[in-house]
Amino acid sequence: LAKRVEQDSLHLDVGLLGTKTILNALSEHGFADLAYKIAAQESYPSWGWWIVNGATTLYENWNIDAANDISMNHIMFGEIGAWLYKALGGIKPDSSAPGFRHILLQPNFVSGLNAFEAKFNSPNGLITSSWKKKGNNVDYDVTIPPNTTATLSLTTGKKRLYANGKTVK
Repeated sequence: LAKRVEQDSLHLDVGLLGTKTILNALSEHGFADLAYKIAAQESYPSWGWWIVNGATTLYENWNIDAANDISMNHIMFGEIGAWLYKALGGIKPDSSAPGFRHILLQPNFVSGLNAFEAKFNSPNGLITSSWKKKGNNVDYDVTIPPNTTATLSLTTGKKRLYANGKTVK
């Protein structure tokens, strides 16, 4: 899938159902950087193209000048919103503890983006996941609601991991 996306110059070449799944499929299999590049692409067809052409909502059709099927408040391409929380913010529910009683945190610190913050109002309270790149380092802050637990999973490669200024890995 990643090779095919690269062959298509980082443009979407999938149908409606593929658009719903492509960003998650790439992110969940180690290609979050590539998924971000697709999401931020500013040439047709893409969400970024909509933005640079004045869109402030999700359209029904990639072609914003289409003669029909041009609802300007359509959820068909809306998975990108959930993807931002899941892939960049890393906020995911744990199916064994419904209602975000246990939170899975798996943020992706993608190339091309220097900072990100996601806030989610769960049934138990506010979950915040934010990160900021500082040179070769990434500062990651997370807040989870009282009476909940979380598991943090980071892909660091061969890099060092610190928590509260102390080496973890």
